Amino acid sequence: MKRALLIGAVLALALSACGDQDEPDRDDVPAEDGSGDDERDRDDRDDHDDRDDDERDEDGGAATQGDVQVLNFHGDEAGFDEQRPTEYVATEFTTFTDMEWDEWDEGRARGEGEVLGTWCMDQGCQDDPYDVDVELGDPVDVDGTMYFSTYTITDYDDDMPEETREAFDQADEGRLGVPQ
Repeated sequence: MKRALLIGAVLALALSACGDQDEPDRDDVPAEDGSGDDERDRDDRDDHDDRDDDERDEDGGAATQGDVQVLNFHGDEAGFDEQRPTEYVATEFTTFTDMEWDEWDEGRARGEGEVLGTWCMDQGCQDDPYDVDVELGDPVDVDGTMYFSTYTITDYDDDMPEETREAFDQADEGRLGVPQ
C-alpha cells in the first residue's frame, strides 16, 4: 500500500511540473516560412557575449582579431559562436571558467583560468575548480566559419591528482564541440 502511495505521489509531482505551461504569444513566434521582421530579431537576440553591439561587424559577427570561433554551450544546449569567452562550456563533460585569453588568432588561442567537469565531481571540483593553462587549436571550417576543434592543457593545477588528470584527458580526448 505504501508503495502505491509513493508511486502516486511521484507521478503527481511529475505531472504538476510539466503541466500548465503558458503558450507564447503568436506575435513572438517566428512564421514557419521564415518571414517576419528579421532586422528586429537580429537586434533583439541575445548574442551571449560581453561585447557591445558596436564591437560587432556589419553582419553581426564578432569583430575581434582573428575570425576563429569556439562553439560555447554556456546556457544554450544548441551552442553559440564566441571568441574569448570568460565562461566556456566546451563539451558536455568540460567547462572552463574565469578564462583570460592572452592570445587569439587564426591558428591558436592561449589562456588561463579554471576547469571543472563531470570527470571530477567526486573530488568537489564544482565548488573548487582546478587552475589550468589551455591552448585551443586545429581550426576547422564549418559552413564558412572557422572553429577551434581541439584543446591542450599546457599547465595543470598542482592540486589535481594524477587520476583526475587521466579522467579529464579521457573525457573529451582534447576535442572541442563544433557545429554539425
